Amino acid sequence: MNWQRARRPEQKAERISTILDAAAELLDDNEYDTISMRDVAKRAGLGKASLYHYFKTKEEVFLALYREELERWLETVTTGLGRLRKPTPTRVAEMLTSALQRHQRFCRLMVLFAAVLERNLSQAFLVEFKRSLLEPAEAFAGTIQSVTPHFSIEDAKDFAFQHHALVAGLWPIAHPSPQVESVLQALEFQGFRTEFAPLLTRSFINLLSPID
Repeated sequence: MNWQRARRPEQKAERISTILDAAAELLDDNEYDTISMRDVAKRAGLGKASLYHYFKTKEEVFLALYREELERWLETVTTGLGRLRKPTPTRVAEMLTSALQRHQRFCRLMVLFAAVLERNLSQAFLVEFKRSLLEPAEAFAGTIQSVTPHFSIEDAKDFAFQHHALVAGLWPIAHPSPQVESVLQALEFQGFRTEFAPLLTRSFINLLSPID
């Protein structure tokens, strides 16, 4: 596909959507560090030069994808928690874990977020990106506070950071590389194995429960 340069806002939005869809497909099937800008351009049906018109670096592409996945995950969380009739810490924790299992691409992007993706960026892009996170961050904290009456808004904001840190830390441990997975099959290394959802749920319960 040989597209002309988008000039109207709706054309630009369509191109960006196509690029992010291509990046998502590539991430679903590959490790992030094996994906190149050339791969993204090819999957999107664009020339490499055209891709650079919209995104200057691979990090910009995948941070934009992170922002898109964040919105999808937040919608799932907001809807799910809103349906809880009696939001106990256990029920809230189970719902949060369920939402993450439904948005595994978002989990993978959270692992990459601070250590990998927030690099190689212009100051202008980083400022705009951080501003775009303010509203969803406030929304998540507000939603958490609404189902945990013993939380202050500051408690809810702290939980939002803890939530991110837990996912980013537990996901790669529970989803090791094929080489590590083969080593962990040995009986002597069974103590290094863990399942993502059960441990995450227990961790969320501990964080959400009132302190005696």
